[in-house]
Amino acid sequence: MSGIKRLPDNLRIGGTHLHKHRPTGEPPQPDGVRRINNYCIELETFANSTQRGAAGAIGLSIISSIGIFLLSLFVIGAGKLTLEDVMDIALYIPLLPAIISLFYFAGGAHRSRGGFIRIHRETRKLYFIYPRQKRLHVLDWDQLEVLAGFIPIVSASGYASRHPLYLIGIDYSMDPPTEICAACGNLGLFDGDRSARSLWSYLQVFMERGPDDLPRPAPIPPRQSRWQSTLQPYRDWRAGLRRTLAKPYGLLKTPITIPLWLGWLLINAFPDSVEAFIQYNVPYTQFPKEIDRLCGFEVKRKPVIRVDGERIDP
Repeated sequence: MSGIKRLPDNLRIGGTHLHKHRPTGEPPQPDGVRRINNYCIELETFANSTQRGAAGAIGLSIISSIGIFLLSLFVIGAGKLTLEDVMDIALYIPLLPAIISLFYFAGGAHRSRGGFIRIHRETRKLYFIYPRQKRLHVLDWDQLEVLAGFIPIVSASGYASRHPLYLIGIDYSMDPPTEICAACGNLGLFDGDRSARSLWSYLQVFMERGPDDLPRPAPIPPRQSRWQSTLQPYRDWRAGLRRTLAKPYGLLKTPITIPLWLGWLLINAFPDSVEAFIQYNVPYTQFPKEIDRLCGFEVKRKPVIRVDGERIDP
């Protein structure tokens, strides 16, 4: 068997090493935890957020194109424009969404929403499948190298960074044995690596003592129809606005609150709605059934009963 195939050195640049049995400075929180039971914990991967962002960018490009069109009309002056000028400007509106759509399809976001990471307390193994792949990677929990990662992002709108939790181990079933990085979906966009540290604290407590003393993640919402999923971001936006207005002096702040929330509707709720519509039938990478059974996440399908061709729920 040949030597170990290592990950690129630049993956670790800017990251902060985290260690077992040492305090991280943050209390355990289920940031990035999808579900948990007595034996296994399932984590969102960093890829899930990037896939959502790729689909949501299509919605944001539509808003941007319309905004640029209206701004062009304002700058040039509506009174000076002819119908031919308006038509020429309008032809450019689909250009940006078309370009973003090309990136969406080229990146493979239309084939997979991402995947998950599972860590089992009894086997002390981490199970992971890269999105759009089928090979199951099994890593030894006790041999993991752990980092709060650092991903700088420079764009026309400015600089930002994300800090997912990197769980790095060696898959010895591969030839040659290969380093694998399972990146959990702790973005840390506004709070640095705090969420990565709190997730690492959470994982250590789970592996040592189980889930009893840990805060539970939010329950997975039931699957809705495509139409309901598309409207859900608007419902969430409306509920958030109502909570804001219900606070003390909330109505007095409406001259500031309403414009801010209308902006949030355009740059967040609408892209999320487009993402929900586009990605509705796009699957996540699935684990083998034996891993589902081992981890206690096996889906038990209800029997389908039909009477005279009509489906009856048991």
